[in-house]
Amino acid sequence: MPYITINKRVLQKLIPIAIGYIALGIACGILAQQAGLSPLEAFGMSVLVFAGSGQFIGIAMLAQGAALVSIGLTIFIVNLRHLLFSSTLMNFFNGRGKGFLCTYAHGITDETFAVNLNAFESETNPPWSCEEALGLNMTSCAVWSLSNGLGCYAAAYLNPPTELVSYLLIAMFLGIWVNYLTDRKMVITGLVSGLLALLLSQIVPYKLHIVLATLAASGAACYITERHAGGDSHVR
Repeated sequence: MPYITINKRVLQKLIPIAIGYIALGIACGILAQQAGLSPLEAFGMSVLVFAGSGQFIGIAMLAQGAALVSIGLTIFIVNLRHLLFSSTLMNFFNGRGKGFLCTYAHGITDETFAVNLNAFESETNPPWSCEEALGLNMTSCAVWSLSNGLGCYAAAYLNPPTELVSYLLIAMFLGIWVNYLTDRKMVITGLVSGLLALLLSQIVPYKLHIVLATLAASGAACYITERHAGGDSHVR
């Protein structure tokens, strides 16, 4: 059986993902150019990291002179959700070798996870294969990386206004956050984290206020949730 499959079904599922990746990838490439990266560096970063929100954050922090440790920790926290994605898909990859699993895990994003999970659960004739899932991941990565490189290259000649790119960045993160506004607890956690980050930015150097605010707000929310759940269990 081939290691990776790219067929009509894969390409059909790639199209809606690619449309979004091209637009955001070009915007990310523009930010990368303004942060001092070359088109080759922007392309390489996209291939190695392949995490849209993580790259946007990393590039923005890099442009503002943040420490590498702060950038790494922030990206790590932002992408922790990928652990949940991987564990959810685990049952579909029984018997696969470590090389295959590592290659597939590298290509997991919010979009490829959602599309592959739906395909595994709904397509049965013929079943959606692990090779097709890997093909979708790799082609999505190619589109994203090429868009980043193109955006970085074009920005050097077009010199787009920074305000436009900043607007796209804010809009993207608001869009991501909206997906997690499932209840009052999530809304409060997000607002507290944002306000705490603003306060800490006045006293904490190297953009570490982002990491500290995220950890503090998320940790407090987890503690309160666990304590509340424990209390309910005790009452019952």
